[in-house]
Amino acid sequence: MEARLAPIYAIFKLNSHLYLNTLVDMDDDQASWRPTAQTNSAAYVALHLVDTRYYMATHIGLTLVNPFAAMLKDARSIGDLRTLPRLEDVRSAWKHVTGETRVRFGQMTNGHLDAIASAKLPIDEKTTLDMLSFMMQHESYHIGQLGLLRKQMGLPAMSYR
Repeated sequence: MEARLAPIYAIFKLNSHLYLNTLVDMDDDQASWRPTAQTNSAAYVALHLVDTRYYMATHIGLTLVNPFAAMLKDARSIGDLRTLPRLEDVRSAWKHVTGETRVRFGQMTNGHLDAIASAKLPIDEKTTLDMLSFMMQHESYHIGQLGLLRKQMGLPAMSYR
């Protein structure tokens, strides 16, 4: 793995693990709970993270099919979705895209990292390395939300183990 990618990969691995830890012992009913009408559910946040991980994967050269692409095609918020997938299906998709992305990280060269990313993101620098940095920050933000929602629904705090 390219040395410049190693710190981002370390966060990727940690986020991959913590994402699953935020969902431990959470069932579909709990995951669909919203603390307020203006707050997303854990199910929606978990789905959003799967969707964005598939987005990232396509922008680093993988050709994976997001199993939720049709459902999310025109959705811009939780209010645009009539139903949410089962949490087990979301976890399964997370594991799949994560495994494929891990392999791809090991194949990326400095040329890949320096290439201008085709992803449309709110970042000043537009390289693939910059895109990956943003995506890891984005995941970390939402994993924090999942941890807070977990506590609000009465589950124990997320574990780092």
